[in-house]
Amino acid sequence: MGIFTFGREHEKKCAARYVRDPSQVPLLLTVVDAAHDLIEGKGPVIDFVAVCRSAFVGGGTGVWENTEGWIRKCSSEHPEVLELWRELAAHPKAEIRFRVACILNDLPRGMFEELSGQLVSDKSKKVSKMALARTAEVSARDAT
Repeated sequence: MGIFTFGREHEKKCAARYVRDPSQVPLLLTVVDAAHDLIEGKGPVIDFVAVCRSAFVGGGTGVWENTEGWIRKCSSEHPEVLELWRELAAHPKAEIRFRVACILNDLPRGMFEELSGQLVSDKSKKVSKMALARTAEVSARDAT
């Protein structure tokens, strides 16, 4: 089946456009490189996960969102990368748990079901409110 991309250099060029802080572009480019290394069989899953963890936690607008997309894309052939969502959903910083809540509706069904209750009942109101909104979206989508 394979994981589709437009090629390493094209993906890097496109990804950089979405990063608000230019100083963070290298962080996202590292994710694109790690993803392509994984896809091409040049890098292990553990390296890809480490790079994604760093970018999702340390990256600002544009970085963490694009990192989520690469995690989703690569998880189709490497489902073990989804373990990262469990870790990040329990992160000590509410800001990181909030980011996971933001993408909750894009997680595979099993991971969504596992993490939605945890995030809906998060001690941070911001996290729980976002998780509740995303679970409502999934419920509405399921109802159609």
